[in-house]
Parts: sequence; C-alpha cells; structure tokens
Amino acid sequence: MTNKQTLSLFRIPHSAFIISAFALRLAALNSRPLWYDEAAGTLFAEKGGRAMLGGEDVHSIAFFAMLNGWMRMFGESPFALRLMSVFVGVLTVAVAYAIGRRLFGAAAGLAGMALVALSPFQVAYSQEARMYAPLGLACALTVLFFVRGTTQPRPGWGNWLGLAVCAAAAMYMQTLAAFFLLALGLTALPRPKVFARVAASGALAFALWLPWAVMLPSRLARVQQGYWVPRPDALTLLQTALVFHGGEELVARAASPGGLPLLAPALFTSIALPIMLAYQLLRGFRNRVPPSVPGARGAAWLVALAIGMPLLLFAASLVQPVYIQRALVPAALAYALALGWLIAAPGVPAPVRWALGALAVATAVAGLWAHYTFAQFPRPNFPTAVGFLQQRAVPGDVIVHSNKLTFFPMRFYDRALPQTFITDPPGSGSDTLYRSTQAEMGLFAAADPQTATGGAARVWFVIFDKAEDEYRPAGHPHLAWLYAHYSVRGVWHVDDLAIYEFVR
Repeated sequence: MTNKQTLSLFRIPHSAFIISAFALRLAALNSRPLWYDEAAGTLFAEKGGRAMLGGEDVHSIAFFAMLNGWMRMFGESPFALRLMSVFVGVLTVAVAYAIGRRLFGAAAGLAGMALVALSPFQVAYSQEARMYAPLGLACALTVLFFVRGTTQPRPGWGNWLGLAVCAAAAMYMQTLAAFFLLALGLTALPRPKVFARVAASGALAFALWLPWAVMLPSRLARVQQGYWVPRPDALTLLQTALVFHGGEELVARAASPGGLPLLAPALFTSIALPIMLAYQLLRGFRNRVPPSVPGARGAAWLVALAIGMPLLLFAASLVQPVYIQRALVPAALAYALALGWLIAAPGVPAPVRWALGALAVATAVAGLWAHYTFAQFPRPNFPTAVGFLQQRAVPGDVIVHSNKLTFFPMRFYDRALPQTFITDPPGSGSDTLYRSTQAEMGLFAAADPQTATGGAARVWFVIFDKAEDEYRPAGHPHLAWLYAHYSVRGVWHVDDLAIYEFVR
C-alpha cells in the first residue's frame, strides 16, 4: 500500500472524529443553564476594557477581552457565548491528533484523538463560556511545538518561538498554566540542549506575559487572605483520576446518595487503565535502551506531564491552596494521548486492546450522560426559577439571593426583575467578588438581610439546599432573620434551588 493510500485511509476517521467532537460539544449547548462563573464572567466582560482593568478578578483579562469581542459579533445567548469554547475545543482535538501522530504514528494518534473527543472532562469545558477551553488549546499547541522542536532533524527556532507564544497565551488564560509549563520544562532536564531551548522559550514567554505579571501580586494577595479552594489531600488525587476518566459531573453523582452503581465502574476504570499503562511502559523500558516497545518514551513523557501538573499543584497547595480541578484540562489531555498509545501499542493482544478501549469509552459515555443531565449545585435550572418569579413577583416585591451564586445566573436571564444579593462573610473563602469588581459591574451586594429587603412587604428569598445544609442544625442566619421579621407563605424547589415566599 502506498503512503498516499495509507493517508487516505486515515483521513476519513480523522474527519469523523472531528465531526463527532463538534457534535458532542454542541449537544445541549443552549439548554444547559449558565451557572455563576459563566454568568458573572459574561456580565463582567460586557463592561469593556476599562472595567476589566479596574476590577480585581484574579484571572487575567485576556479571556474576558476575547469574550467581549465575541459577544459584540455573535450576541449574548447561552448558545452564542459558549460557541467560542466549542470551536476552541474542536481545534484542540485536532491538535491532539497532531501530537499523537508525531509521537506514535497515525493509529495511536487517532486513538488518542478519539479519547480527547469523547472525554467528558474536555467536553464539559468546551461547553462553558470560561477560559478553560482556550487554556487547553494553548497548552496543547505548546506541547505540539515542543514535540516538533525535539523531533525534527532541523527544528530551527520557529518551533521554540511558537512554544513561547503559546505558553504566554496559556498563562494569560489561567495563571495556573504555570504548573503545566513547569512540568513540561522539568521533563527537558535530562537533555541539556533541549532544556536550554526550553529555558530560552520560557524567558520569552515570561516577557510576553510581563504586562499582566506586574498586576498579579495585588490580586494574588486577595487569594492569600481567603479563597474558596480547600487544601487537597490523597482523596483529591483519587478524585482527579476519576475526573480524567469520567468527568466532574460523574464524580459528583457518584458521591451523592445512591451513586454506588456509578462509582464502582468509574473507580475500576480509573485504577485499571493507569495500571495497564504503567505495565506497558515497564514492558517497553525493561532492560532495553532504547525502549523495546515503539513510542514508549513518548508515552512516558506524556504521563510525566499528566501527573506532573497535579503533583506540582498539590505540593504548592500545602502552602497556599490552589488545587483547582478544572485547571487540569491540559494534564487530562496529555493522559488521554498516553492512553491512545496504550490502546494502539504494538504487542498488545487484540482482546486486551478492545477491552481497554471499551472500558475507556463506556466510562466516557457514562460521564457524558452525567454531564448532559446534571441539574444540581451549582447548575440547577435557573431559567425555570426565573420564569417562576416572573409569574409571581409583582411591583413592590423584592427578590433576595442568599449569595452571588444564584444572583448572577438569574440576573443574566432577566435583568428587569428586582433582584439583589447578600454579601459573603468578609475575608471568608467565598468572599471572591471584590468591591472594585462590583463597582465596575454596577452590581453591589447588600450587607445583610435587613438592607437587602429594604422593608418590602413581600420578599422572595432564593437559596441553595446545600447552603442551608451547611448551617444545620442551627439554621441559616439569613433565613433566621427572615423568619423573625416575616411569615413564610410557601417554599418551592427548582432542582436543589429553594425559593421562599415571605410576607409581613
């Protein structure tokens, strides 16, 4: 068979996976309600560059600037807002194939591409109007330029320049990209010439990132004062393994009452596949230099990236908790490509190959189901809750939200409803919407329930069941004040979102 014929054989499945990736990322794009991060980010981005610079969000303004330009062209419907991430996510799938093909050949490249296309973790953040899909693409391109720079006979400096630009872009998307880039740099240590090029590219990337870096210390100081990220433990690492295979929503459902039927198979997959990958790598390196199994060195390098970023984040979190699971999107992509090599590696018996592939796909399908149907904290059906209040609230009523997590999504869906929200306890881990950001958005939190209600005769109070549970058995302080000053007429639920009606 000629090279041309071989290429034509692989062109069809390559296109099929691109189409499948696009379809999976379009599915339920408009019907899944925006949640707090998306809604707050959208309301912030629409204010423009001056507001972005005036606020104190710990994230770089680069993504918000991108989102602002996108909104100007395509509007602010949930579908339009998320479509940018869809396109970015599909492009990331194509880049994943390019990485896998260059490291392992077309077959393993396709297998890795398929796993990235199906990954619930990758799909979820390719469906959000947030910076994590662009983060994944920037890191994937960084890896591709690294691979090109270390495998081409005459790499030149073009690939290292590309690496620097993409690394800087990743840092502009999410500062925690530094941990992935650090893991990438550490893998080059055994090769001094490669490390020197990586160091030079890293220095250029830092220079490109410097305009934001000079603004970062004051914003990070707020993180040190208090932030919502808990300190990780060994269970966190196990959850990360589960997320890499089945996605965050599958883990959330598995951890809920009655979730054992989901947890058991997901846990089996999250243990079995890494063990098989480790076995195949040991088999490839055992008493052989170079490795006896083609591609083992490239797969080991990808595994180093996949585990390096979480471990570095874990280590840093022992000092200051920064272990944010969704920032691990690039590490999950590297892991998926390593699994692609495992599934397509020479010497793996066909029944084992099919069993591994079936295990990975079955877990991914379960994770996609959990993702598309997820409707609980922090993503209940906010449009339904807004519709409920539109039908029942009358002039003179006030709608009070226990905190910003319910206010911003419902504000996004109806800006005419008389809504306000109560501030988070100052200095607490949840106190992340800073006063300067509120000022730029023109949306200020009320200091307490008394200020929020403003003496209204009827108050609609919105709160997550989870928020109430956190104060049991003593009771939530906002509800305690309302019960003391009003009479409750009714309580309604939209998923795990409670809406109270209080009257004088």
